[in-house]
Amino acid sequence: MGFGADVKAMAGMSACFASAGLAEGAAANTIKIAAPNGAGVDFCIDGIAYHKADTDNIAVTAHAQQAVATKCLYLVQIDSNGDVTTKKGTEVLTADLTAGTKVLQWPDVDDDNAAIGGYKVETNASTTFTNGTTDLGAGGITDTYYNFMGSGPLAPLTS
Repeated sequence: MGFGADVKAMAGMSACFASAGLAEGAAANTIKIAAPNGAGVDFCIDGIAYHKADTDNIAVTAHAQQAVATKCLYLVQIDSNGDVTTKKGTEVLTADLTAGTKVLQWPDVDDDNAAIGGYKVETNASTTFTNGTTDLGAGGITDTYYNFMGSGPLAPLTS
């Protein structure tokens, strides 16, 4: 008796098994993994399980500047070596989100990586943000962190 297509697809999946506890790192321009279990995050890539211990001061990937008065999602992904990178989504004017005419989409995870979470950056009317250059705790910046279970969220964010 063979496995169905859905079971076979799940066998080779890439996913996160528990909350990574993503947060702003202690140093400028960094994030951290501070899992609620105190032991790090478990994830799989192509059906093979891995573990990344809690780690502070993970440098974020440099991306193009985010404009004033916008919100943008940044995906946090990890590879089998435990290297963490980020991907910038498409920024959206905060006014368009408030009006309900636009949504925030998560970027797609790269091949040979697992999505473990992400963060949303909101800039005020006079501040820009450049991932990898601007401190996530800088004035005029609001950062919100999300932890993924499985392969990540299926729906966009509306605010």
